[in-house]
Amino acid sequence: MVWLMLVGALAGALDAPANNALTQALAREEAGDSAGALSEMEAVIHSWPAWELPRIEAARLMLKLGGELDRIEAHLDVASALAPENPRAYYLRGLLCEERGQPLLAAQAYETALLYRPSYEEARFRAAGLWMAQGDWLKAEYHYRFLTKARPEWVQVRLLLAQVLEQQGRVGDAERELLAARQFQPDNVLVVRRLVELYERTGREKLAQKLRKATEEPAPKRRLRTLQPSRR
Repeated sequence: MVWLMLVGALAGALDAPANNALTQALAREEAGDSAGALSEMEAVIHSWPAWELPRIEAARLMLKLGGELDRIEAHLDVASALAPENPRAYYLRGLLCEERGQPLLAAQAYETALLYRPSYEEARFRAAGLWMAQGDWLKAEYHYRFLTKARPEWVQVRLLLAQVLEQQGRVGDAERELLAARQFQPDNVLVVRRLVELYERTGREKLAQKLRKATEEPAPKRRLRTLQPSRR
């Protein structure tokens, strides 16, 4: 709902009909009719072709619905030409490149989005994952560290950062991230498992066993069946 209000506010600079048309199209998506929202968004583009926002929203809806990739690219090309500093156009281009199986181009698109909006967490998370998949551990670490500072409680990011650090041979740093993740979610089974596995891989079996025992649930006590009085 926040993004719907944001788009409406940005559209306020135009005349009321344009604003209303865009807001109505997005409200239709909010109500669960994404296909209808896309149809209305295309009508907004037809009426106001020099406005980048409906093109960005149309591209987003088409990615969501599995639309024609060339049409998505065309909308993004025009949007970027009209508003070259809009980070959402580059983020969506990154998603488009991922759909096309172009991970390096996707990562570069996310990096461009981050130039214009460093706080763009979705773009940073996807960029980090792509660099990690490419084996570029330093770039992946840079983005994951940025995210852990912005959102220390994001345990998934800490797990990924620990993996990236271990790939670099920095076992102590990886352990610190896993311990930090456990502080935020002490009962998270995946966090404990990753920490146990790290200890096992680094020859610290006693620590691994100690952690396993500390997190094992005690077996439920068997309740003895009440014996009936003897009839003898």
